[in-house]
Order: sequence, then structure tokens, then C-alpha cells
Amino acid sequence: MRTIAVVTGTRADYGLLRGLLRAIDDDPQLDLRIIVTGTHLTDSFGRTVSEIERDGFTVAAAVPIWSGDDSALAAAADVGRALPEYARALADIGPDVVVVLGDRLEAYAVATAATILSVPVAHIHGGELTEGAMDDALRHSITKMSYLHFTSTPEHRTRVIQLGEDPRRVFFFGAPIVDILETFEPMPRRDVEERFGIRLPEPTALVTFHPAIMDVAPAEHLVEELLDGLLAVDELHIVITGSNSDIGTDAVRERIARFVSEHPERVDYVESFGQRGYLSAMRAAAVVAGNSSSTVLEAPVLGTPSVLIGDRQKGRPIAASVEVPEPTAAAIAAAIRRQLAAPPLADPESPFGRPGFAARTAATLRDAEIPRPPKKSFHDLEQGDDHGR
Repeated sequence: MRTIAVVTGTRADYGLLRGLLRAIDDDPQLDLRIIVTGTHLTDSFGRTVSEIERDGFTVAAAVPIWSGDDSALAAAADVGRALPEYARALADIGPDVVVVLGDRLEAYAVATAATILSVPVAHIHGGELTEGAMDDALRHSITKMSYLHFTSTPEHRTRVIQLGEDPRRVFFFGAPIVDILETFEPMPRRDVEERFGIRLPEPTALVTFHPAIMDVAPAEHLVEELLDGLLAVDELHIVITGSNSDIGTDAVRERIARFVSEHPERVDYVESFGQRGYLSAMRAAAVVAGNSSSTVLEAPVLGTPSVLIGDRQKGRPIAASVEVPEPTAAAIAAAIRRQLAAPPLADPESPFGRPGFAARTAATLRDAEIPRPPKKSFHDLEQGDDHGR
């Protein structure tokens, strides 16, 4: 039996990982061990570890990381303190593989600890670009520390191979969100309103904004322009969700809290919807706005038009239903009005592959040859190299 440790640090990555967790747990040849960290263990972000437990999963290890100080210096210190805790969790569990998703500091720290301990790493969503955040450096670093790679588009697979990874270990199985949306059954609008204590009249904007330290402008400026732009659209109701625990998040969250209190007749706030609640709210919304990855991933697949603010998602595939205005209140308001006036999407598009990510990934984790230690050779590209396609 092969032991698979899977790391989750936020409500967002847990939603994407849930199907894979279920597929691993259901496989008699695999032993699932979940490592919970990040905002799952933080009261101010909803302590969403409870959602994992409600889904029937057992938490093998819980590793707090964030001190509550959102400065860059504190984040660096938090990662340094968490590194030996992740190492101890991995040593106690003794996994054959540890799975990490994305590009957050939690994933980077776990991959670093695993590399030092010679534990093979499997990375989901490598090869992507988000030029407005430091995530690119973290994501590509995780790629180099990983033995198996599960990418969401052929382009992303090519980029991982360009980083020197053997094409035989780089898989295009699509994005986890495609599995989720294939079987997604939205909650009725009234149920969403009652469960979360919000209003979803027509038209409603669903808004999520996270700080990104390499964005086109400071986060405090961008969120101000976004909120002013939303408010400038007459009759638009606004539902805002909580920001991630990122560098600079306190100022963003404080400004949003003031905005909510200043405009109670037009604005509702939900710290964490959970995945089904969030997707149901998105389906009910007339437009999605902000800089969350959901503006370019989930919204286009669900057929909800979106307005993307700033450079946080720059470099990701952008569907025709996503508008990227200049980051000024006037331009944002104009983009929202255009999206509200646009005809419904007849054929929602997705560049992220076909359903089956969880099953294919679990099978690969079970069947792939994974040496210990995970020794790799650098894959050099030759002229005319097709990158393993």
C-alpha cells in the first residue's frame, strides 16, 4: 500500500482537492493522510478545517503557520518557523508521496521540507503564470522540487518541461475545477440567501479581492478603485467574500469592512461560502468582479461574465467572457455595465481539459514508479524539441 499525504491550506485549495482526496481514500491500494495548515486553522478566516471534518475526512496532522501579522517580514518568519513543523509532520506520517497544489507559501514550505527529507512531491497546477504576484517564483520553485507534475493545460505542461522536467513525469489531466463543475448541482438562489444571510437580487456582483505585492498598483489603491467602480453602477447589489491570508491583507480587509458598514443597503459580506455555496452564488450572480482565480477559471465555465482587476492573474488563459479594464473606478464601472448588458453565454468555454482529473491523478499516484530518494536528471530541450507532446 502506498501512503499519500495531501496538503491543504485554504478553503479554495480544499475545494479543488476534495475530489482527489475522495479518489485516493476510495482506492484500496492507497492510504490517504491529510495535512491541514494555513487559514484552515485560523478563526478570523472561518477556521475551515471544520468543513474537511464534516466531509468525513480524518486530519492526520494540523500545522499552524500564520502569526496574524500580514507584513512581508512576518510572513518570511512564519514560513521559517513552520518549516520544521512540516518536516516533523512528514516524518511522523512517512508518506511515499506528498501532494501540494498551487503556489502559496504553505505549499512552498511543505515542498521544501519534503525535499530535505527526500520525500517525493507531486505538484498540481504547475507551469502557470500570475505575473502580478510573487506566486510565479514560488510555483516554479515547487516545480523544481517536485517529481510528478499534474498540469491544467497543454501550454502549462510545456512550460514545466521547459523548466527541465522529464516529459514522462509531466501529465496534462486538466484542472480539478472541471471535475467539480461536471457534477455540480447549484443550490437554489433562495437557499443561498437563507443559508448565508445575504441578498441576491438582479443584478448582483460577486466580488473577491486579494492583495498581490507585484500588482500594477498597491492593493489599497486597487481595492478602493474596485469598490468605487462597483458603487457607481446603479441598482447593482454587491456580495463580497473574504480575502486570503496574504501579505498586505489587513488593510484590504479593513477597507472592505468599512465599505460593507457604510453601504448596508447595497452590500453583503460572507467570510467563506465553502465551495458549493460559492459556486451557487456565482451561478446566481450577474457578474463576478475582483482578482481571484475564479474570475478566469470557474466563472467562464459556469457562463458568468467577469471583470478582472489588476495583474494578479496576468498570464493565465483568459476567456472571451472575461473583461480586463484599466484599474480605475470609471473603467471598472464601464466594464461591469458592459458585462451586465451582454447576452448570455451560449457556449461557456474552458481551456482546462476534460473531466476525470481526480481519477487519473489517483491512478498515477498509485501506479507510477517513484524512486526514494526522488533523484531526477535535468531534461534539456533540443532544437525542434516537441516538449514531449
